[in-house]
Amino acid sequence: MNYSKILLTAAAVTAASSAVAQNEPDSTFTMVETYEVSANPHQVLSNPFRNNWYATVDGGINAFFGDKHTGSFSNRLTPQFNIGVGKWILPGFGVEVNYTGFRSKSHKSVDTGLFTRESPELYDKNGNRYWLEDIKWWDISVSAKFNVTRLIYGYENDNSPRLMNQFIVSAGLGITHHPGLSYGSANELSAHVEFQYSHFFTPAKAWSLDFKLRGLLYDTNYDGYSDNTHAAQGKEDLIDMNVSFNVGVTYYFKRRGWDRASQRTTIYNQYNQAKIMELNEEINRLRNMPVKEEAQNINIAEVLKDVVTFPYLVNFVIDKVDVVNRELVNLKVVAEMMKATPDTRYLVTGYADKYTGSVQRNEWLAKHRSENVYKVLTEQYGVPASQLILDDKGGVDNMYFDDPQLSRSAIITVYEEK
Repeated sequence: MNYSKILLTAAAVTAASSAVAQNEPDSTFTMVETYEVSANPHQVLSNPFRNNWYATVDGGINAFFGDKHTGSFSNRLTPQFNIGVGKWILPGFGVEVNYTGFRSKSHKSVDTGLFTRESPELYDKNGNRYWLEDIKWWDISVSAKFNVTRLIYGYENDNSPRLMNQFIVSAGLGITHHPGLSYGSANELSAHVEFQYSHFFTPAKAWSLDFKLRGLLYDTNYDGYSDNTHAAQGKEDLIDMNVSFNVGVTYYFKRRGWDRASQRTTIYNQYNQAKIMELNEEINRLRNMPVKEEAQNINIAEVLKDVVTFPYLVNFVIDKVDVVNRELVNLKVVAEMMKATPDTRYLVTGYADKYTGSVQRNEWLAKHRSENVYKVLTEQYGVPASQLILDDKGGVDNMYFDDPQLSRSAIITVYEEK
């Protein structure tokens, strides 16, 4: 083994490190980008179009409120069902499309409404006349949804046991159609308001049990009747509306959740070009000197131990597996240490932050981070593959300083036989 070359390499690394601190006129700059993940729960990255979609279905009891009702409240009750699909664009904001139906009923004290004309004249137990009103309908709507819980408390992270109960409000517009209507208007606009309480079954938040109070509001002519006497007196007619209480479930498709926002910091390292050239000349001079006998007896590992300390952490950008340039520079020194100690084996273990991705995604990230460090050491810097052992741990809790960024890493340690 040519120990002189190894010593020269170590000396060059130490000298170059000193040159970085210089601030002389003839200098160049290199740029290094670092990423710091925000701890603010209200700051997340917007997700791709394919993420955070869900499907929902529910059913319940509907009550109709129109003009000239008579009889008991139970006469207004009918079943109602709803199916919908939506997407959460941000933890606190989403969009949903719904199909809702299917009828409204009541007893009306007049027969001039659009949906009472074919009803026979009936009498209650007190001898009062009334007509049956049966309004068939279905409605398609688009609503904006606001997750009040997350707007207040922020996003709780993926697979978190926090915020298992959430409150959501929504508002939107729709078109209501009356099928089979042979006269009058079969289509009209509707306004939608909904208050929702959702309970999630697991921290993964794939399924939720939903309780919904929904209101569909229409112009007062929804039932084909308006109080002309009331209008003639200069008073506004009230709106017609369907109010329902429904129970259902929602399934959230993968990928669920959002990544934390990260702040990019650019660091400029200044190098003195003239000083580096001077050092290179000195290295070339030393290379041509004869190797002294005492140099052959130097423990190279002892010489390099101040350059590299194990365990060594290789850091990665959030949701990435590529080894950045800053780490490539550091790994070159690590590789020299490994090649100087051929009888020592090293363990390269990949990790991911469990709070910013699914279990499957974090397993993939951890595996490929360790593999990419292995490739850099063996293919780029010539470390024998026999010296390296690969492992990965998937998503883990914060390992250092309660900082999730430091868990997005590969860690190199001296391998000890068990």
